[in-house]
Amino acid sequence: MTRMGCSSLRVVLGQGKPHPDGLVTSGSPVVTVLENTQVRPGRTVWGYDMSVSAASSQRRTTGQRLRLVQPFSWHLWELPRPVLAYVLAVDVAALALVALTSVRGAVTGTDLVRFAVLSGAAVVHLEFARGIERMREMAVSGTPYVNLKSLWVFTGVVLLPLPLVAALTAITYLYAWARVDGQSRAHKKVFTAATFILASGGAAAVLSVSQLADAATIPTGRLGLLVLVAAAVTWWFVNFALVVAVLRVSNPEAPVRAALGDLADQLVVAAALGLGIGMAALLIHAPWLVLVLMVTVVVLHQQFLLPQLRRQVQTDTKTGLLDPVFFTRLATALLRRLREQVRPAALLMIDLDRFKRINDDLGHPAGDDAIQAAADVLRQELRGSDLVARFGGDEFVLLLPGVGKEQVNDISTRLLLALRTHRTQVSATSGPTELLGLPASVGVALYPQHGVTVDQLLLAADAAQQRAKQAGGAQVVVAPLPPAVEIPAQLG
Repeated sequence: MTRMGCSSLRVVLGQGKPHPDGLVTSGSPVVTVLENTQVRPGRTVWGYDMSVSAASSQRRTTGQRLRLVQPFSWHLWELPRPVLAYVLAVDVAALALVALTSVRGAVTGTDLVRFAVLSGAAVVHLEFARGIERMREMAVSGTPYVNLKSLWVFTGVVLLPLPLVAALTAITYLYAWARVDGQSRAHKKVFTAATFILASGGAAAVLSVSQLADAATIPTGRLGLLVLVAAAVTWWFVNFALVVAVLRVSNPEAPVRAALGDLADQLVVAAALGLGIGMAALLIHAPWLVLVLMVTVVVLHQQFLLPQLRRQVQTDTKTGLLDPVFFTRLATALLRRLREQVRPAALLMIDLDRFKRINDDLGHPAGDDAIQAAADVLRQELRGSDLVARFGGDEFVLLLPGVGKEQVNDISTRLLLALRTHRTQVSATSGPTELLGLPASVGVALYPQHGVTVDQLLLAADAAQQRAKQAGGAQVVVAPLPPAVEIPAQLG
């Protein structure tokens, strides 16, 4: 149904025994009927992973492949000239260093075994930590993004020839790009990997000059400890300087302190480098203990970085979802990234229908249970890259990156279905009661059609949601597109 530029999808309650005030509390399974909505054969309405059609996913994948074989279409060339020159200089320097050391160095069978162990350990570590790393990387804007990949790379610096260290760096960043943040620009990952390689080259030079390290062992004694510390400091300084420099070149007007980042982040790097030295010693003298240290690293990652993230993250105590302040911060950073990538997004504002009746008729504890149930449904239906927050009361806000007007109706309808058909056990004043659904109204705003800032999208989605409520609820309304404005040609 389309009215005045607004698309609406009405969900009508079928079989079931409704509460006199519209709240379904008992009866046979609810049947949901969608008007003007077609469900394609062979497609499930229950997995949010299917919310973006296979055709659109295939088009996106094909486009990415075409970019790989068409260098002149890379987003790299869109960078400002000073930034482009700096990034290319760092990338070329890293490639030259790898080429030079590949000619001079020799790789042994022991090196290959250690390389395989470190590569596997790094991949396992990244897989277990990808949830928190995705959130941390999304929250970073204009400051160095610190992670524990340096642990495995610096272990390689101590034990392996530099070409294998470069290969290890490539594996960790390719895996992170595929599993943690595949939406980021490839040239950014390549640049960061290049800084790792150049930092590793500096650290390897320190170890080589000391003449205390060889392929069979690591430096020992007081002098050996000083050499290892010097190599670690060199690695940190080169990497940090290269990253800070690109941030300054990219945004020279930003405060220097912003580019330097937080001291706590540098403590994370120091801890990673220290663990790298310990990991190298274990691989040489007690390789069977590497698995034990791996478990320790994963636990420390969660317990060390998670509190650091929690200092920044503010969550809703009742549902565990993001609160409005942190949602706005993350959404702003995400929209900035989407603007760079020229990708769409959709912001959904969801409000439970007749929620006041749950509180009035069943009690506030029942209302709390209903809110928690709705949050659980949304969390289950969303992808890892989506943002969801509770904006107070029974209202939720979602930001779905990469979702355009072609997919938003399907996604919104499926979320509405998931909520409407979810059976919820609540603690009513009269005893345990089962709700046979959580009907809701959804307002949708599209980026960039309805706005380019979070506030603009929230206003458009809120107005659309109010229209859904006024039309009787239990439906999705997409905000009307603003009228096109003809820009007059300049005179003279």
